[in-house]
Amino acid sequence: MEHRFLSTVTSKRSNLKAAASHRGTETTEAAAEELHLRKALKNYYRQGEDKIPENRPLFLCALRASVAISNARFRFIHLLILLGYLTILQSQPSFAREEWFRGLDLEPGVSEASLVLVARVAEVTETKLTLGGKVEQSLRQFKFEPLQVLKGVFSREVLLLNSNDLGGYQFGNATRQIKTGEVRMLILGRSREGYAIRQTASTLDHALPRLRDGNDPLIEAVKVLISVEESRDRGRKVTLLVDGLRTMNGPACVPLFSSLQRRPLLAAQTAQTAAAVIRHLSDASPSVREAAAKTLYSLLDADYLNQASFRDQVVEGLASALERMDGDVAARVATTDALGVAGSQAASHRLVKARLQLTSSTSTFAERAARWRAAGGLKLNTQGDALSTQLDELPLDAPPETQQAAEWALAQLDPGECAKRLALRIEKKVATGLQKYTEIHALRELPASIAVPRLVEVFKLPLDSTERVSFASTCFKIPDPRLVPPLAELLDPHEPQLRWHAVEALKKIDTDGAAQALQPHLLEEADLLRKLELAEFLGRHGVRDGYPFAMEHMSERSLREQAVSALAAIREPRAVEELRRILQTSHDLPWNSAAVLALGRLGEKELAPRFLEMVQDLKNPMAPAALVALGDLKEVKIMDKVREGLNSRDSEVVAASARAAGKLLAVPEVKSEDVRSQLASLLADGDAPVEARTEAFRSLVALNDPRLDSALSTAVRDAILSLKSRNRFAIGR
Repeated sequence: MEHRFLSTVTSKRSNLKAAASHRGTETTEAAAEELHLRKALKNYYRQGEDKIPENRPLFLCALRASVAISNARFRFIHLLILLGYLTILQSQPSFAREEWFRGLDLEPGVSEASLVLVARVAEVTETKLTLGGKVEQSLRQFKFEPLQVLKGVFSREVLLLNSNDLGGYQFGNATRQIKTGEVRMLILGRSREGYAIRQTASTLDHALPRLRDGNDPLIEAVKVLISVEESRDRGRKVTLLVDGLRTMNGPACVPLFSSLQRRPLLAAQTAQTAAAVIRHLSDASPSVREAAAKTLYSLLDADYLNQASFRDQVVEGLASALERMDGDVAARVATTDALGVAGSQAASHRLVKARLQLTSSTSTFAERAARWRAAGGLKLNTQGDALSTQLDELPLDAPPETQQAAEWALAQLDPGECAKRLALRIEKKVATGLQKYTEIHALRELPASIAVPRLVEVFKLPLDSTERVSFASTCFKIPDPRLVPPLAELLDPHEPQLRWHAVEALKKIDTDGAAQALQPHLLEEADLLRKLELAEFLGRHGVRDGYPFAMEHMSERSLREQAVSALAAIREPRAVEELRRILQTSHDLPWNSAAVLALGRLGEKELAPRFLEMVQDLKNPMAPAALVALGDLKEVKIMDKVREGLNSRDSEVVAASARAAGKLLAVPEVKSEDVRSQLASLLADGDAPVEARTEAFRSLVALNDPRLDSALSTAVRDAILSLKSRNRFAIGR
């Protein structure tokens, strides 16, 4: 029926056009209506089309047909056509945007939940409350009958929760969607009163997933996530997720994909991962295909080993999927983006090159941008001319992410041509009053010899706050002394975000001129840690203005390390005398410890005997600071105390010993292989304090010790190492 109806609407195109052009406008209202219809048809039904595109809103096609109908006598026919198309729309299959499980991520909620259970909605009641005699509110009460407890303990026959417990404050009236007889998965944390939804979610269905019945596959997926949470071995976590993806299909896979994307490094090196994910690129659901493609993107991006067999397998799967993929835009975009980071294997693949031809038409900005990103990422230089032309044709007010994709891709393929196109677009945007931050952002992708002169010229133009931030962040990516003068004008303390980027760029440039630009602004910095960082930077360039701040705050535990580093960089002549006085007269442990650390960093070898006395008994509160100071002084006499300290049960002593060991083992005459082995064991020990493991890691890195690889391989499989801890491992002192 739909086919016949569409044929009727679209047949005799010329007659419809003629009828529309000669249609009378009996009333002002009819004329206005016709004008709006014409505008809508012009935007959605391009000239020269003789076929209704699959992704075109069908009701607009009905409007197109209705233009040819006389307004006065046949208005009811117009209405019937619209109603007919609305009926057809209701019978259409679900589009991806309507799939409630798109982007479903249950791991955070499940890991923090006190109770996870599958329950049937037995009863829903509603109570009206009147507030202040004028405002009426509704409170809904839900009675749940537990079918299966997945996590926690529940010993009652029913669970009563109200709409506020179920996130009414988050989802508003969405709790009205919960109907009697439904089966829901309740992922509940603790509130002051009892159970409640504690995890923030985008929709009610993401917070309380709707299940088909008590045997819904999503239940098995949640069981996998609970097993992942309980496992300490990070490799085992990946294996559990991969096994789940190998056996499950459909919506239940989406939360497993979200979980796997959190572990891309290990997942990319697990043999069965690629095959387990690739099979879902042919799933009937666009949301599942999109999630699979995004997971492959994360795996390819994390594959720092450039495993040829792994990449070949993934590229073949992605290329085949893109070839047979239907009209869902999100899935195609995710697949194209994944191919864009697949490297040479994708660049040489026949199907990939055919699908990424920029001359072929696309119906959405999103897919066009994905193709541009892929062409740039794969260095498809043959597409450079087409990309240049398309960038010229791209509207100046196109979505920013679309402009950025085209500009970034051209910068990868032809930096010189990209610079010319960016200059032209900036000139046009200045003339039309449009923002130009996307072009400023794109300059960071060009070689410094091209980008820096362009940036200097750009700064002469009127820039708004967003453009100035983009300018400063771009300068950080291309540090050059020629950019110091404009950056010096962006240090206004009343614009903290802009100031932060400008300071970071000047620090990255790291010249005396950059220090001189920052010097007048040291006193304006309100954040003490940030002030001490600036003091250290200035000190390395002979500016001692930060000395008072470093001296005054070195006793504060959270600032001590940075204050000591600042003192060491400033090298103020009076610092040693002041620190000695503190050590001799103060009875305050934090001040004395800070003085010992600073004197060690300043190289005061005359105090080594006194520090040696402090470490004779590692229970001495001053022992950790003395160990670190003696390490800085390269006092090899304390190697036995370092060995003892590494076996201590005092975490501060262990961390200090690991730090001192790294300095002492760098001395050529020290050949303590056993201490190196102790450091490696400390790093691999999942039960050791994070601070101690961090110092062991830093010492092994500084020593370039061959034991580091095996110890680190063991360490990264430990579930205790959170993202924060791993970041701390990665940051050198």
